Amino acid sequence: MNLARKRLHRALIALVSLVAACAAPPKPSIGGDFALTDHTGARFELQSQRGKVLLVFFGYTMCPDVCPTTLSKLSAVTRRLGDAKTRVRTLYITVDPERDTPEVPKADLSLFALDAVGLTGTRSEVDAVVKMYGASYEIVPTPASAAKYSVSHSTTLYLLDQTGAVRQTFPYEATVDEIASGIQSLIASSQ
Repeated sequence: MNLARKRLHRALIALVSLVAACAAPPKPSIGGDFALTDHTGARFELQSQRGKVLLVFFGYTMCPDVCPTTLSKLSAVTRRLGDAKTRVRTLYITVDPERDTPEVPKADLSLFALDAVGLTGTRSEVDAVVKMYGASYEIVPTPASAAKYSVSHSTTLYLLDQTGAVRQTFPYEATVDEIASGIQSLIASSQ
């Protein structure tokens, strides 16, 4: 009987090893430090935000719907946070750096009640950050319009902790309460 148990044990170990080897590889981590240009024209480095909770999203100022809706939602989140709002900053990274020069997001963000920084850069700098966060966008030609193109882009909102690590993502459909709750949990876990 002892020999049969040993064989069964070895067979189980082999089976578990085989299943583990065939399992889907872990998702690569997203996020990381980057440097872009802020809406005042100054160099912005993510690592300069250590100690703050960050909300990061990708968009562009000529966006007709998703971006203004997201900024409005984040303004409501800011109100919901009360005094904790001083520990949170939003980073709005453009996927249209040709049109979104620093002064353009500055004017756009002035319409919303939240602590936000508009970020732009060269196309290659922006593309590197888009890739780091697993975001996406596509330039869509619209030759009949005055704008000549629009930008289709992902709508994920990234919640970064005080060390700059992505801790949670929110889909576009996330409610003010869900986002505020995620932020409050993150702040509470760091105290």
